[in-house]
Amino acid sequence: MLGDEMPWFLPALVIGLFAWIWMGSIERYAERKATPAWKYIVLAVRWLPPIQLTVMVLYRFKAIYARDTSHLEVAKHLGTGTSSSADFKLMFTGDGGIEIVLLIVFLFAVLSEHLPSISSTRLDLRQKFRNRLMMFTASFALVSTTLFFPEQAYSEPTAFPTGIIGPVPEWMSFTPIVLTGGLLMFGGELFAVTTLFLAGPNFQKLASRARLKVLLLSVSALVYLTAVIDFETEWFGQLHEQSMTLPLVLSIHLGICFAVILQPAVRSDAELNHGEGRSLSMMALAVVMALAVLLLTLLHMNQLTEFGSDLGPSTYGIWMSSVAISSMMLVQFMPALGFDAAPRPEIWWMKMTLLYAPVIMSMFTSYAVLLIPAIWVVLPLSSVASWLIEKDVASPSYSFVLYPLLAATLAASALPFGWNIPFLAALWVGWIPGAIAAIGLTLHVRTQLKSTEGNL
Repeated sequence: MLGDEMPWFLPALVIGLFAWIWMGSIERYAERKATPAWKYIVLAVRWLPPIQLTVMVLYRFKAIYARDTSHLEVAKHLGTGTSSSADFKLMFTGDGGIEIVLLIVFLFAVLSEHLPSISSTRLDLRQKFRNRLMMFTASFALVSTTLFFPEQAYSEPTAFPTGIIGPVPEWMSFTPIVLTGGLLMFGGELFAVTTLFLAGPNFQKLASRARLKVLLLSVSALVYLTAVIDFETEWFGQLHEQSMTLPLVLSIHLGICFAVILQPAVRSDAELNHGEGRSLSMMALAVVMALAVLLLTLLHMNQLTEFGSDLGPSTYGIWMSSVAISSMMLVQFMPALGFDAAPRPEIWWMKMTLLYAPVIMSMFTSYAVLLIPAIWVVLPLSSVASWLIEKDVASPSYSFVLYPLLAATLAASALPFGWNIPFLAALWVGWIPGAIAAIGLTLHVRTQLKSTEGNL
């Protein structure tokens, strides 16, 4: 198998993905050096992960086509014999499915500067967009490495089955992989647009299209999760049994947050003034977010039965919440280090840290996804806090923005506990507060701009 013949291959892929995260810095360093060697190094770093995924796909295709029973999935599902339509099916529904989808996602990231919707944008902005999309893709792939590339898919086990032990997996098993790939591509577009603060309106057409695609894919993913989860058994254990379910939930989380909350907030935050009272705004927001994350995470943890009826779920929930909240507070130093391009950099780093807390913590515990319901209802508050508390901007209408937002936040927090699986119900309704905040602030900013133009 690939891991036995080339044990360095997967570590090289991990190194290549790490390099993608710093692609912008590598390119700037190469430009300063201005030598042909560095030009080729940049090309090699950019194309290494797609080339490696291509090798992995071809290697697996060769093994399946040749019915090489030294590969575990061939021995389990096909055995020896001549090729058939089952070979093609196994290529997608077996371990090769994630390799094919990730290859498409990687190629999409590398070639994203040539997207038609940004073809008229300046070359330097398109290259920055590509690098941000590569960063998003690589970071998610690194976090999910053990799920995307499990050891048993690339190394020979100690014992092989003596015969076929099961049919080729059904096409339904390929569904979460496709949904995850789509959410990574279009969620990555929104990440890139959201983090390019100085790009102005250059990417708004692409952002609108990506937002629609993310919302459609998220609804499809939630329908899939609702269909495959067995409500009569312990649902959380099914995240482990179906290895692609956890990445799917995390990709839904990132996609929804960028589409409904963060990307619209960047546009509205750009219209804020200097910030009279911004310290009070940040302090009040931090307290509310910390308390909400702690309370809701504890409530969702206590719905599980794995920890028993003692203090286990509360202890675990407090630990996860403390890690997320502490990280959110520590990043307040980032603007002082020069990372201050956002209109409200302190609040921006709070939001991004809280957003990525369940993604990063999922490397250590799958229970980190239980932070998501709390994050979905507190992030919209970060969008409106500056507008409501700072004194040098016109506050939005309380009856049109604040009161509906508070009502939706309370409903999205409490109503899921009336369902069999509160976590899944929270995913279905948790986006509503973000949508209310985004729509309300967009209309408020538009009204203020028209008023300013009228006065001129």
